[in-house]
Amino acid sequence: MNKVTPVEVQSTSVEKASRGLAFLREAILELLRANPEGLRNTDIAKILALESEHEGKQRDYLTYSILGLLLRERKINKVKHGANTLYIFNL
Repeated sequence: MNKVTPVEVQSTSVEKASRGLAFLREAILELLRANPEGLRNTDIAKILALESEHEGKQRDYLTYSILGLLLRERKINKVKHGANTLYIFNL
């Protein structure tokens, strides 16, 4: 396993990433507020044009990761609906 060498990162890069994450989080929360019945991760990724995959395996991981952050902060809830997992805005 290769050891990662630390790279100097300009503060503007960190600020841009932080702002980008904040925009994505707010977009997902706004979408869930507008759809009180809940949405699947795949629906969120498609609606926000954030669909992704890596060699046909990992799908829509960006939105899934952000949903995880929002769950941890208790801003949203996750409920099973049949075979689907729905994400719902936490009122």
